[in-house]
Amino acid sequence: MEDIQLRILLKANELFMRYGFRSVSMDDIAREIGVSKKTIYQSYPEKEELVRAIFRQHQQQWLKNSERIKATSVHAIEEILLFTDLVRQQVATINPSLLFDLYKYHRTVWNEWSEYKSNIARKSVVETLERGMKEGYFRPDLDPVIIAVMRMEQIEMAFNEQLFPVTGFSVKKVHAQLFDHFISGLLTEKGRELYQSMNHILKSE
Repeated sequence: MEDIQLRILLKANELFMRYGFRSVSMDDIAREIGVSKKTIYQSYPEKEELVRAIFRQHQQQWLKNSERIKATSVHAIEEILLFTDLVRQQVATINPSLLFDLYKYHRTVWNEWSEYKSNIARKSVVETLERGMKEGYFRPDLDPVIIAVMRMEQIEMAFNEQLFPVTGFSVKKVHAQLFDHFISGLLTEKGRELYQSMNHILKSE
């Protein structure tokens, strides 16, 4: 059973990331794996449960990556660049409609995402900002909580098709522009010099 659950999760994740939640049915997933829809429902009685399992899998992976980055980064500039590169790599593989689909069709999972964003993810950004301020790379007059809220909303904003329709904007480019604006407002002169010497870390640019 564990093997088939893993196959379902991997294939569902691939399809959801490529096409969005709404466009992929349980029939589509069953057909792609080569099993009956009944087999899918034995592991995940509702599509909502499958969406939730994938969200939690992504959350666990992000937390693992977050711990690694925080433990190995030499300073806050490196930390924020590694986090940003991680986000950009994920953005490159996600259908822009994903968050809209989550909000409209899977509200309970959206609420979980909102709670995670407001607590765990935001706290991580605050810690990075506070570290950079102590190291002298980020401005001392910043309010880390306000800036962290802004940053989390920026990341989500890049997927808003009302603001940035896919016919005219690349999510990857929008995210890059928003990050450039964000980081420019943080840096002291000391931080700017270090940032300019290290922005090659953004491999997915």
